[in-house]
Amino acid sequence: MKPTGLVRLLQLSDSLFPVGAYAYSEGLEAAVQARRVATAADLDGWLTHFVRHVFVSSEGRALFQGVRALVDDDWETLVRLDSELTALRPAAAARASSSAIGRRYLKTCVTTFDDPAFAAAESRLPDANAPVAYAVVAHCLGVAPRDAMIAFGYSRLAGCVSAALRLMPLGQQQGQIALRQAADLLPAAVDEIVAQPDAPLCSFSPGVDVCQMNHRHLYSRLFRS
Repeated sequence: MKPTGLVRLLQLSDSLFPVGAYAYSEGLEAAVQARRVATAADLDGWLTHFVRHVFVSSEGRALFQGVRALVDDDWETLVRLDSELTALRPAAAARASSSAIGRRYLKTCVTTFDDPAFAAAESRLPDANAPVAYAVVAHCLGVAPRDAMIAFGYSRLAGCVSAALRLMPLGQQQGQIALRQAADLLPAAVDEIVAQPDAPLCSFSPGVDVCQMNHRHLYSRLFRS
């Protein structure tokens, strides 16, 4: 990777980049209140599940296929991927959060990188789910697909750990250990996605889905999902 590409990728993946991801727990808040995630070991399981059963099968795969489609200027495939990601999320809060973050990615990149292509992309995507929006950003900035998947996966894991630190009796050191262990799974996850480039998107995370749907019924909430 060229130094400029690395700097841009670090900027996109930094929590300072204003996409509003800090406002969402992706169901973790409901899981913590239900005592389904109560310890550092439970958090490890939550993060591992994300990498193996969310990132590999849907989010990371959609990002990879999205970048490939953009290389061929195949917007029909990109729109289909965007719609499929929405259909795979049974919880309304999860659909709304992914779309909100994705649109924020594109809007912020319009001004940050002074490229109108991001605004044009938002108008062509029905929902602008975060993985598809990130694919657009990666392609426009010349980021390689593998690097984009690693960066996106890391930012998703870091966001989850950040939420856990506010929700659980978890120390900063424990949070960093959990993040490191989960992030170590990403290279193999990316290899798995690349090895099956045309595999369909899929999702089977009923426990996570139920937590996401139950979030709106919590008595008190720190997060929007």
